[in-house]
Amino acid sequence: MRGGSLFGGGPALGARGFTLPELIVIMVLLGIVSWLAFPKMTAMDSIKLDAAGRRLVNDLRYTQSLAISKRVIHGVLFNAAQQKYTVFATTVSTPIADPADRARTLVVDYTTRTEFKGVQIQSATFGTTPGVTFDYFGVPRDTAGVDLTSTGRVILTYQGQYDTVFVAPQTGVVTTR
Repeated sequence: MRGGSLFGGGPALGARGFTLPELIVIMVLLGIVSWLAFPKMTAMDSIKLDAAGRRLVNDLRYTQSLAISKRVIHGVLFNAAQQKYTVFATTVSTPIADPADRARTLVVDYTTRTEFKGVQIQSATFGTTPGVTFDYFGVPRDTAGVDLTSTGRVILTYQGQYDTVFVAPQTGVVTTR
């Protein structure tokens, strides 16, 4: 017989397994690694929501700056039912080109964009409409053309967490919390 004696003096080649102490050490190490990784996985939820909020803040600020620089009303219309928003010039029917990809219009769809998948627009309230426009002074109005008298807000949610984007009346200052 090769690799071992007739009476179990040693294991045959390739028949060695893990001993109980080795298995315990491996299980403890796997437990520690998963314990360390768990907070990072839950932080991913927060990162996705924060990224969506930052993108929205930047798009609102970009819209306002376009209105001021081009001296043409620009706005953002939110569609909570379809989980998307559109940046437009003059009217909702004229979306602007996406500055990152001029071949596309600037429409952010949370159902199709991988980096925001699962983020939802819970609500968008600007006066009586779900959209905001900026005049050539950067003053915010609802999409009906009425100046905002109270802070406009968009609430984004993702897996029980939420982020709110605010547009201040009169100044149009865009912030998030």
